[in-house]
Order: sequence, then C-alpha cells, then structure tokens
Amino acid sequence: MLRRLALMFIFLLPIIMGIKLFAQTWIVPEENKKKVAPFRFTQEMQKKGEILYVKNCQSCHGLPGKNNFIKLTPLPGDLSADRVSVQTDGEIFYRITTGKIPMPEFRNVLSEEERWWIVSYIRTFHHKYVQPEPAKKAESTGKNVNLVIDYLKEKSKVRVTAYESLDKKVKSPLNGIGIMLFVKRYFGNMQLGETKITNEKGIATFDFPVDLAGDKTGMVDLVASVNDQSGNLSETRATGKFLIGVPTDRPSLIATRAWWSTRDKAPVWVIVIYSCAVLIAWGFIIYILISIFKIRKVNNPKYLSQ
Repeated sequence: MLRRLALMFIFLLPIIMGIKLFAQTWIVPEENKKKVAPFRFTQEMQKKGEILYVKNCQSCHGLPGKNNFIKLTPLPGDLSADRVSVQTDGEIFYRITTGKIPMPEFRNVLSEEERWWIVSYIRTFHHKYVQPEPAKKAESTGKNVNLVIDYLKEKSKVRVTAYESLDKKVKSPLNGIGIMLFVKRYFGNMQLGETKITNEKGIATFDFPVDLAGDKTGMVDLVASVNDQSGNLSETRATGKFLIGVPTDRPSLIATRAWWSTRDKAPVWVIVIYSCAVLIAWGFIIYILISIFKIRKVNNPKYLSQ
C-alpha cells in the first residue's frame, strides 16, 4: 500500500509542479506592453479607481502596501510591490483585462475606461512612477468619420480604415481613432477583441477567430464603430458581410422549444409547471368555495334545528 502511494506521489509531483509553473508564467504580448492610457491620470480618476479596486480586486490582492493578499496558487501578491511598479501601464492593463486562473478577466465586467482608472489608482503606490505621454487624440477636423471594413484573407485579419472626406476627391486618413469590431448575433453584437487604435494610414487590424460560427454558408455580419469618449467625433458605424465563418445550420428562433419561441414551442417543463400551477390554483379556489358552503350549511337554522 505504501509503495503504491509512493509511486502515485512520484508520478503526480511533476504534473503538480508543471501546473504551478504554468500558472506563474504570464507573458504579455509586446504590442500590449507598449500601450499607454488615452488620457492623463487625475485625482478624480484615482478615486474612482480606488472604488473599483475595493469592489473587484481587494478580496484577493488585499490593500496595497499591507501585504494582506489571500493565499492562493499562484499568489496574487501586493500590487504596490516592486515587481508591479516596474511593469508598464500596458502590462497592468492587459492583466486586468484578460485575467489568468484564478484571476478572472474583467474585459466584460469593466469598461476600458474603468480598467484604466484601476491602473491610475495602483500607480499611486509606485513612488517613482512617471506617466508616459497619453496616446494622441484623433487628428480630426471635426467632420464626419467614415469607416470601411475589409477582410485580409492571407492574414486572416479584418481591416478597418477610418478617413475623413475633406472634399469630393480628397480622403484624409485619421490617425489615433479608437475602433471597435463586432459580429452580429441574435440578441445583440458580440465584440471581437479589444478596441484598436488606427495608425498613420487610418488603419486598425483585428484578428478574426478561425472557429467563429457563421450562417449556413459561413457568412458573417461584421459591424465596426468609433469608440470616442471625448464626444468630439460623430458616432459612425460601418457594416459588412464576409464569407469567413464556420458554416453553421442554426434553426430559427421559433423553430425549437425555447423561452422566446411561440406558445406551441414553449419548453415542456414550462408547460407542465404552468399547467400544474393552474390546476393547483383552481383546486384551492374550489376547496375554499366548498368550505364556505359547508360553513354556511352548518350555521343554517334549519340544519341546527334538526
């Protein structure tokens, strides 16, 4: 028995050590390391970031500077430590955005602006920190922004070009425009990746998931929009249909039993529960009526005189 346990321990030890090493390895892409905040950090932002930190981060990382983080594997660590202070703003933002087990990802919980607020709060504990120059704002003259969507088949990337029509013939590319890319779904649009910033040619490129489902033929509806928090640009959108998805034969919304389908296609369990509830309600009503009838009969003088 002891020999068997020893063999199991020897077999499992490398696996456990490998899992622990993998959990501690967190490589941030170079492109994300170079990312800087789109605005100058202010005390107001830092206060908002503190509120968000307490709500979303303190339970694991503890209070910065107190070393009262929770004991997990890997250790969350104190975010005021030197190992964090030497990271770029882009690295910290990336880790907040994507997460890594056991840390959750916050891209669908907090907006991009809110994640930068948390970064600004964490930076208040890094005494040698000097904020890099914020990302340049869009070089726009205030006219409407135009977007064009293309698919680069050889690179499996979606290209969105932002430009401004200065006159009927001249199209000026817009540098520094935030672009978001979505794919249309039944109940709304699903965002693909993070907001991308256009380069000097007005181009932002997005990786397209190779396993993303399309319609029966593989057609996918894409929507590109401007992400402008300053309010200086017009809310612009561009749409495009591309045969780049995985062909998927999805039934119509009313073809199968579902909450949002027709009455005849309602889920069986809903029909059963509803029917039972109606029967119980009517049974209770009938019981009350019978009880009232019996009480009236008992109190009837004719019945008492017998």
